[in-house]
Amino acid sequence: MSISRPRGNLAPMKISARKVAPDVYAINFDDTEVVLEGKEIKMLLLEVMQTLAPGGATKKEDTRAKDFMRHIKNANNVGIQKLLLVADHEDLLILLKTGELDTVLQEKFFSNMSDNNRKMFEEDLIYQFRDGVPGPKVKQAINRLIETAKDLEVEGSLNYENVMSR
Repeated sequence: MSISRPRGNLAPMKISARKVAPDVYAINFDDTEVVLEGKEIKMLLLEVMQTLAPGGATKKEDTRAKDFMRHIKNANNVGIQKLLLVADHEDLLILLKTGELDTVLQEKFFSNMSDNNRKMFEEDLIYQFRDGVPGPKVKQAINRLIETAKDLEVEGSLNYENVMSR
């Protein structure tokens, strides 16, 4: 695939993509080449689609979701276990799908699940959101998770350690 788009009065940028190995792709922007795995390509496409979609994520919403994901990685294990019990399953799936490249986030949640629960989440992640998650659904799910986390903080079961480290 190759795309050329005019950039104002500048020469058009040449963009191309090609498969270089199983599940490895090279994307060229003029003379710059970026090599990505399939998972990274999917995340890039999701980001582009969310940005281009009408009413797509704004900087403030995007920052709020990223702040929450950074913050929740520092939550105590008992708090994460409680969040897993009380939060909506689909909201948790959306969080895990949105942060699928964040190994610390993934490990934080999966290490606090039973083996059966982990298998169920992993299967649901593969099948339910194989084409990504629409931007508005991400925003709604993250907002609900933030509210649930705040309730658990007030209750005293969810607290955070060393928030600036991750």
